[in-house]
Amino acid sequence: MLKKAATSQTALKEQYEKLAERLAKNVEEIDGLMKVTNVPQYTAVPDHNVLANLLSECEDSDFWQNFRKAAPILFCTAIEHDTNMKQTRDMSFIEELLKTKSIMRLMKDKLEKNESEVDLVEYSLACRTLEQKLKVLQALNINVESGEDQSKITLNVMGTGRSIDIDLAKLREAITINDRQVVEKQASPEDVKPLVENIDLEGISEEEVLNKAVEKIGTIQKTPQKTLTKECFIKIFKYTGDFAKLKSREAKSKAQENRCKEFGKDPKKYLDALKDTVAEEEKAYEKSSMEMFDRLCISPEFFERSQQELMSDPYVSMELFNMGISMEQPASKPPAELTAEKTVALVKESNSFAFDLFKKEYLDQMRYDPMIMPVLISAIAHDWVFKHHGFNEEQFKAALFAHKIYEDPEVAMHMQQKQMELLQLSGGFNPMMMGMPPGGPGMGGMGGGMPGFI
Repeated sequence: MLKKAATSQTALKEQYEKLAERLAKNVEEIDGLMKVTNVPQYTAVPDHNVLANLLSECEDSDFWQNFRKAAPILFCTAIEHDTNMKQTRDMSFIEELLKTKSIMRLMKDKLEKNESEVDLVEYSLACRTLEQKLKVLQALNINVESGEDQSKITLNVMGTGRSIDIDLAKLREAITINDRQVVEKQASPEDVKPLVENIDLEGISEEEVLNKAVEKIGTIQKTPQKTLTKECFIKIFKYTGDFAKLKSREAKSKAQENRCKEFGKDPKKYLDALKDTVAEEEKAYEKSSMEMFDRLCISPEFFERSQQELMSDPYVSMELFNMGISMEQPASKPPAELTAEKTVALVKESNSFAFDLFKKEYLDQMRYDPMIMPVLISAIAHDWVFKHHGFNEEQFKAALFAHKIYEDPEVAMHMQQKQMELLQLSGGFNPMMMGMPPGGPGMGGMGGGMPGFI
């Protein structure tokens, strides 16, 4: 009996290690993918609640099903008139269909007989792969030809309630089949050229920043709707933020000093000191905007109209998110004593203090001025670190970025718990999800995209 239990435990350990190895490889691959797609990894901080309902959380969203369903249909249609490729396609379909059925039946029989040599990890992974293959096979068996016009196919666009018509003649005309293959390679971070170049703000005058910004923005590009193109809008947004950062540098440098005079003493005066800094930064941003727009010969109304049109664009939102975060990153390196372990501990302790103080002294601010909340909690946490451990705001921010604290699962869980507490107190309204525009005034902590972090 003991020998059997030891054997079973060894087998379980081997399965666990095999799964861990596979997941580690997958995480490495998706980290690389995020780098080349320019998606910040701090937008994927773990939500441990998904593990409670793992299988359903891993299912495809409605729209994502289009990638699995439409792609094989379009590919098959594209090669329909090449005899050799069509034959290879049909043979591949038959082979995969028979093989998938055979493996599924064998696995099903083994499990029904409760046979001991079944490797549950391997079977689970194989089952998932076979399910994905089955979806492709099912997509290839869908009749998509239009009943009225045989020269067209119609595809439903999942998740939208709409469909698309495809002209088969034009599709085939647009495709050329070559008798050779080309070299394919995954994109790397080195292949991704940044849309906006940074301007070094050290030792530079305001006039020089304006001149460099105008040079890098270039000719104002407009859409047929008489608004800014995505690329042009992002450049103007970025350099206006840089210019405002330069203008508000002096106020920013004194902000923590002014707040700390009232830290732990008078909550109202502390809040007033923070609001004064935010107001100064807002003025600097407004003035910077006007100077930049005048130099570019565009009106504020034109820029705002472009902004309203583009803010729903995921690409623009992600670029602005990245910019907001990068603008918060100090140029200096963190103190050596601020190790990753110490930084995580201070983040948790300082934010716990900040959330508790907010609930005690500033809860009514959620009714009167909800937008100040992320900035206020960030400021309290930074000032707690400075008062109790001697690391100023810039030093601690440098450590946050250097150690990628925003990706730490322990910190993410801690912040989620604190935000849920405030959500319950606020009756469902969550001001922590409201941030100021990246690069705009009043940015606190790790930027508008990471509300609640210090």
